[in-house]
Amino acid sequence: MTSMASLFSFTSPAVKRLLGWKQGDEEEKWAEKAVDALVKKLKKKKGAMEELEKALSSPGQPSKCVTIPRSLDGRLQVSHRKGLPHVIYCRVWRWPDLQSHHELKPLDICEFPFGSKQKEVCINPYHYKRVESP
Repeated sequence: MTSMASLFSFTSPAVKRLLGWKQGDEEEKWAEKAVDALVKKLKKKKGAMEELEKALSSPGQPSKCVTIPRSLDGRLQVSHRKGLPHVIYCRVWRWPDLQSHHELKPLDICEFPFGSKQKEVCINPYHYKRVESP
């Protein structure tokens, strides 16, 4: 017999797989919502989900940009909280204590870094490095 809670908290297999690489354990529900929102965007692009899984499963190996459309103000809203997409996903998969975009610098291989103001923004957490906040 399944509990009522489990009936209403269905998480797609893609979201579960991506959450397997999550760092830290605070804000579990928020991270799940952030990843769920990302999966919905990436499913519309051929090969994007696979590229993200490849990047997450092989840190340090070359990987392609994983992009989502840039919003008008550049931010992404996840469950009443707005944030910059590359910061949100770097926080989920690499640095749970990340505070701001000032702590991130894109790597040279990144073709769609957040700061470039292109129509797409790369959220591949392995296309950014952490730097000291100014």
